Amino acid sequence: MKKYTIVGGGTAGWITALYVKKKQPESDVLVIASSEIGILGAGEGVTPEFILFLEDIGVPVSDIIKYAKGTIKNGIKFTNWNGDGKNYYHSFLDVLKDYECDEHNKNFDFKPYYLEKIIEGESYNDIQFTPYISERNRVKYDRISKETYGEDALHFDANLLAKYLQSVGLERGIKLIDDEVIDIHTDSHDYISGFNLKSGLSITTDFVFDCSGFKRLIIGNFYKSKWNSYKEYLPVNRAMPFFLQTDSKDLPPYTESIAMKYGWMWKIPVQGRYGCGYVFDSSFVSDEEIKAELEEYLGHEINSPRMFSFDPGCYEDICIKNCIAIGLSAGFVEPLEATSIRVSVLMLAQWNGRKEEIEKNNVSEIKVYNAYSRRINIDILNFIHFHYLTNRNDSKFWTNFSIKNKSLPFIENFSDVVKTSIPEQPILDYLSVMETIRGGTPNINFTSLFSASSWLQVGSGIKFFDPKIAQSIMDQEYKDFKNKKCDLEEFFKIVSDKVFKHYDYIEKMKNV
Repeated sequence: MKKYTIVGGGTAGWITALYVKKKQPESDVLVIASSEIGILGAGEGVTPEFILFLEDIGVPVSDIIKYAKGTIKNGIKFTNWNGDGKNYYHSFLDVLKDYECDEHNKNFDFKPYYLEKIIEGESYNDIQFTPYISERNRVKYDRISKETYGEDALHFDANLLAKYLQSVGLERGIKLIDDEVIDIHTDSHDYISGFNLKSGLSITTDFVFDCSGFKRLIIGNFYKSKWNSYKEYLPVNRAMPFFLQTDSKDLPPYTESIAMKYGWMWKIPVQGRYGCGYVFDSSFVSDEEIKAELEEYLGHEINSPRMFSFDPGCYEDICIKNCIAIGLSAGFVEPLEATSIRVSVLMLAQWNGRKEEIEKNNVSEIKVYNAYSRRINIDILNFIHFHYLTNRNDSKFWTNFSIKNKSLPFIENFSDVVKTSIPEQPILDYLSVMETIRGGTPNINFTSLFSASSWLQVGSGIKFFDPKIAQSIMDQEYKDFKNKKCDLEEFFKIVSDKVFKHYDYIEKMKNV
């Protein structure tokens, strides 16, 4: 029987253990996690891929709502990123089914609506379903009736999620040792053969997943994989997490990212509280000044249970010998866009597709696996960097962004593209292919994590696109758009009356 060992018991550790057990049901799966060390517990939001992952491992969404104080996430609301008090949304996919416009628009084309908003210098909030229903605290996916108007994701209490996943894992035969690794044994070829634990216990293993979080016990500290730092491209490097208690029944179905003087604050609703945190550039400001700014903004004192610093980036190789790093132990770009668990899920799927070759130490397959990890992180780096190219200029952090932080080749190419056009998916695919080739990665089948719609939503929100270019395209391609324009708000109102209010939906899911 093959022995898999997962070192670390946070969200990354337990989703890894459950996934391995699902894909290798006859294997012996062991988690080593110390209750004394605990988990970071700061990441409390995910993307739609996690929903599919839960389905794959047989965990109902309703259980996350019941046992981890889960709530629904329609997307992310970005507040005051231009310093004008306005907001824009990065929405998960909307599906405008049952929409009947006039006879001219049976094949609905959103492009002229996007162009019009760029011309007006506005975000896409008025022409997207997610902002409309989110501001009214409604959800767009009803898993009870299977009625859906698009994709959604989840918020949760990270500590409760880890405990719940642990309970599921133990029920499914996964073993747990509450202990700490203090020594690593290898064979003559430097493959990990076992561990000595703090209690004095020794164990053997065939394959290891390093889910040790920021400790980066194995891939980083033991195997010394090269660290690819992104700190010259991204400004934030420290976070002050805190909680805001609430008994409100009107928790919003979105994550809010609020631009502050020296970075931004996340605000994530779970049942009974908001999980919050200020992510900032510590070279401009002290912890005490950040706390003071937060308390002035919120109007009351806060208590941060644990500060943490990070160097944005990832390891060059997350798969070495018979070990793969998953989660924070593999890398971390930054909290914006909630990509950490998304990367974990993607890399577990990649392992599953290549596990036989990886576990036979097929060098070419391992190279492809590691290249895929690096490519995903570069993709995230590009997209997150883009968010900071705003018009805000009320502090040294914002005015010095382009001076202090280097530009990225992808962003430079993207900027050249928008001088003459508004980007569409084929253009983004082309730029991604060029970046993959330039990066010297092996022949990997890579699809960007972020669609043209994502880039357009953020780009319009930060006023990145040229209204003159949008007007030129509108004049050429949509001359009679004004005559054929549909009343989207009327349709949104009709549909929003059909879907659940967020609180009502949560209460119904608790009884599923």
